Amino acid sequence: MDHASEAEQATVDAFLEQHFGIGYSPNHVTPDEGKLIEGVMEFVAGKFVRSRYPLGLAIDMALLAQQLSLHDPAAKLFRKQLTKNQVFERYTLVTSRGDTDANTLTLTFNDGVSEHAVGIRKLEESVVDLFVALKRPGYPSAYVYNTGQWQKYQDSLLLPAFKLSDAGRFRLCQKLIDFGLYYLTKSRPIGREKARVRLFEEIVRDYPRSRQKGERAGCVLQGIAAGYMKADRPHLYLIVDKTRTGSAKQARIGDIDGYVGLDLEVTVEVKDTALTGANTLGEVGEFLLKVAENRVMGVVLASSADDDAIDIIRSHNAVTLTLGDITDAVGRWDWRKQDAAVQGLIHFLAHVEQNPDAVGRLLAFVRERDPLHESLLHLQ
Repeated sequence: MDHASEAEQATVDAFLEQHFGIGYSPNHVTPDEGKLIEGVMEFVAGKFVRSRYPLGLAIDMALLAQQLSLHDPAAKLFRKQLTKNQVFERYTLVTSRGDTDANTLTLTFNDGVSEHAVGIRKLEESVVDLFVALKRPGYPSAYVYNTGQWQKYQDSLLLPAFKLSDAGRFRLCQKLIDFGLYYLTKSRPIGREKARVRLFEEIVRDYPRSRQKGERAGCVLQGIAAGYMKADRPHLYLIVDKTRTGSAKQARIGDIDGYVGLDLEVTVEVKDTALTGANTLGEVGEFLLKVAENRVMGVVLASSADDDAIDIIRSHNAVTLTLGDITDAVGRWDWRKQDAAVQGLIHFLAHVEQNPDAVGRLLAFVRERDPLHESLLHLQ
């Protein structure tokens, strides 16, 4: 097939094997059959601009004849002189199902032992599935309508399908499918070929936070907290200062305060430590008292917290947010929201913490995990 990729060819082969048998290889097709095949192709091509479903009907009718040939040996041969009347004399048309008129095409053949019925409805469903698998969404999927139009095409499609031999029908199906591959636009993936790196998630999970030369202890986690809040609550105006700058001196409650206009909506205290029932009040007790006094939402962001620590914090009408909680949360964020958090972290280290060493170390990590990230333009 001229217009099929290797993967598409495999899909087409598997489809045809269902009707012609595994490994079927057509015999020589006579010139008369070739002319008949070209006549069908010209007819389908002429209809294609306005109506695409005749393409599928042509395949349906070829497969219908092929299925009946499994029970009628005469149908495996080229029957050049066959007429439409002879088709319906040899294969009985099903005109009703119970009290309902049949609007699709189903033919039966009695081989002297039993009666075999084959219809094009299921065949058309399989053709729709084929073009879906071939990523050709332009093929009409309304198989009920498609098959209901069969009577218009008795001379142009049905009769040629029954005249052709096995080999002729196989060649016709190949040509029809190849026609569809060429003229039906192939869908393109909606997503990227390679997913973008979910960088903030990787920073929270993997970036070393232990104190480095030239960096204040806890500055990485405070930057992560600032980036997280910036992305998660973009409606807030955040006030955040350098690590180890006393919040009281700055007329703040926590390390990060989030405002809407005049109102303090949330305050965050950041502790890069494992909180336990034994050390919680010593680490964040003053913060918890201020939260209660000012009647604001308080968040204690720590590397980890045990159940006792969480209970103590909750008893002061505040909540606990650990690195595990952040990892779970950002795992549900889209890429753009995660990138907003990354940008917030970089902004904190560069413009709040004002630490070029910390920025350089973070960008080295970014380059390792996401070499195309836009922040790396600053390294050029």
